[in-house]
Amino acid sequence: MSGQAGDPFEYHFDLRDKALAAGPRPEAARAHLQRLTSDAVRANPVSIVQFALGTLQLGQPERLPLVAEVVAWIERTVDSEGRIPYRFAMPHTFRLEPPWYSALAQGEATSLLVRAAVALDSPGLLELAARVAQPLLDLASPLVAATAEGPVLQEYPTEPPAHVLNGWITALWGLHDLARAAGQSTAVTRAAADAFAAGARTVAARIERYRLPLAWSRYDLYPHRLPNVASPFYHRLHVGHLRRLDELAPDRRLSDVADEWERALRRPLPYAVALTRKAAFRMLVPRHGRGVAFKI
Repeated sequence: MSGQAGDPFEYHFDLRDKALAAGPRPEAARAHLQRLTSDAVRANPVSIVQFALGTLQLGQPERLPLVAEVVAWIERTVDSEGRIPYRFAMPHTFRLEPPWYSALAQGEATSLLVRAAVALDSPGLLELAARVAQPLLDLASPLVAATAEGPVLQEYPTEPPAHVLNGWITALWGLHDLARAAGQSTAVTRAAADAFAAGARTVAARIERYRLPLAWSRYDLYPHRLPNVASPFYHRLHVGHLRRLDELAPDRRLSDVADEWERALRRPLPYAVALTRKAAFRMLVPRHGRGVAFKI
């Protein structure tokens, strides 16, 4: 599913399942949102923001108060530098102690606030969107890693940088949406447009690094003892993300790799090898967290 910032009920990929996780009834969705936000220490910003983006995608006006509740949560949670903190330790793969921040959370929150400004008839939210995007625009931010090809937005601010592919591309969409916010032409929106263009070029220039034998993809570029092979879910997500990015910033390198990776999904051998390699990776890099629901 594609979506431009001018249409508040669309987004770049389908998140409606996040809004319907507790069932189809709005009262169940409200209870689910309360569970997501009730404990400030355990709240996952991406889960909360994706719930609101998926709620908008449902296109049901009676659910807009749920979106307003998420916006209010962002307003309460964001710090003076525009960052939305994770207040629990990263529960798997990467060791990050709280508070830590994610380019994915910042980018998706920016996309949400741009849409909520229209859907809730609250144009003042564009100022908050610009503030939340700022950590993605500051080249000195730990969420922006410099490379020879250009800046890479970091879903997880590890050292050395992890360069997680899906989180990077999704964060770029936040910059794209802010740059195209209706009726806006400011220094921040122009900076967002430039940063999105630079980021898209960098994805195209670095996409070869994510290619594995048998036309499969890597989840990240962190120097694990074994490559972090994308699961079938994330490999499929990579295909869709590359196609969407190619729509917004056309580059043959993106579409060529998306074609190659999509073909691999239909072939039994790459699929089976990817599952085996992912299982081997998890044996070496087990999930070390307990008690926190975490899914990005």
